[in-house]
Amino acid sequence: MGNRRTLLAAAAILLAAVAGLGVYFYVSGADDRAENRVETVEAFVAVNDIPKGTTGASAIAQGLIAPARTLRGSVPPSAVTDATLLEGKVAVSTIQARQFITDASFVAPSEGGGGSLAAAIGSKDLVAVTVAFDSARAVANQIAPGDRVDLITGGESGRYLYRAVKVLSIGQETAATAGGLNGQPSATASASGLITFEVTPDQALAIVNANRDGGIYLTLQPLLANGGNSTVQAGDR
Repeated sequence: MGNRRTLLAAAAILLAAVAGLGVYFYVSGADDRAENRVETVEAFVAVNDIPKGTTGASAIAQGLIAPARTLRGSVPPSAVTDATLLEGKVAVSTIQARQFITDASFVAPSEGGGGSLAAAIGSKDLVAVTVAFDSARAVANQIAPGDRVDLITGGESGRYLYRAVKVLSIGQETAATAGGLNGQPSATASASGLITFEVTPDQALAIVNANRDGGIYLTLQPLLANGGNSTVQAGDR
């Protein structure tokens, strides 16, 4: 009788062990099957903010774009997976860090990628126009990108043409790329005499005509004079 109970107990233990192994292998197999069903892909992601107008080649060379392995379901259908697709293209707008690079992130320059000066224009209704000045007509070359100036037409019947006109750039330097101290342009940019204004298309035409007819003088407004107001007609102030 005792031997029978011993055999039954041993059999029960053996069956429990077999059942436990079965559960273990089933669970392990389920994990493996689940892992096999999770598919990952490699797509390009912005490592840091990428400014508008940055070329694809430059973004890759500077480490602003890097491949990242991600679950397929979390990657946009248009995500870029081949770096060669960015060659000859520029960022159409600022790309935020950790954002996927898609086929709409970079476009051909002719499709509107634009550059830093175009990005500095504050409205689609405004344009940039450049006029050359000597130092006597441009406040001794002390004007900086972002300043507001008044435009005075030259000749015997001089008058204010426009007031509080925003300066976009000096030479080729914008507020974002000014090479001098405290936001001032570099000596090279100032010496160029080239000043670019942000105006409407009609105002740009008037400025070009006034510069051709008798020249233009500039007066510099103090920083707090206009509180960021856009260009106004001379008669409005």
